[in-house]
Amino acid sequence: MDRRLAAVVWRRKRLLLLPGLTVAVVGGVAASVVWAEVLLGGSLVVGVAGLVVLLFLVTFGNAAMLIAADDALRGRAVRVGSSCARAAGRLPVIAGWAVGGALTMLVGAVLLVGVGWLMASYLVLPAMVLDGVGIREALRRSRKVYRREGWASARGSGWLALPVVLTLMPSLVVLVLGLTSKDRVLGALLVAGAVVCLGGGLAVTAGLSGVFRARYYREATGRPVEAVPVQEVHQVQPVLHVSPVE
Repeated sequence: MDRRLAAVVWRRKRLLLLPGLTVAVVGGVAASVVWAEVLLGGSLVVGVAGLVVLLFLVTFGNAAMLIAADDALRGRAVRVGSSCARAAGRLPVIAGWAVGGALTMLVGAVLLVGVGWLMASYLVLPAMVLDGVGIREALRRSRKVYRREGWASARGSGWLALPVVLTLMPSLVVLVLGLTSKDRVLGALLVAGAVVCLGGGLAVTAGLSGVFRARYYREATGRPVEAVPVQEVHQVQPVLHVSPVE
């Protein structure tokens, strides 16, 4: 595990707020879609529309997370509102990538090349939101890095799933206990606890992943950004910076 990246997230806890909000919103929308599907007895239109909305929300949340992570790595103040506003400035390409990228990934999975496509497009979103380029140029940059470095990103980011791995099994156990509890109050509390536990693990993983991917993109494109040392993170003052998406 890269302790410098973990230190950035630890010291800049607002980096956990963005993925936390994304998890909460996506979870709420997903629950609403399921409820609508049950209420309507299964509707293809509702299902497809709900999936598109969920894909967009996840992609937009990741985009805002990358902007905030890049700010943190550069020693600038991390602001949730500012990160979301700057991501909103790239709304058309984010929406296009959310749907187009997912459909391409689905086709790739059917053709058994889904994993390769996932790795080749790993840096598309960072290119779009950090450098303000379009989808085609972002794909070109991401594929160029993939052809040069292969599976380096997968090897370097394997530890990022650790928070989810550690919280998944306890969350499932508590969830089952809550669903099977005869005491409704206790059951509701257990279910809520399981959701919070798993949501926390997802938020931490998303925060670490955002910092890792932002730094990896900068390094892969020849503009490395060193993570702030743990003892200096709280002392860093924001500096003025203007990028194409600001």
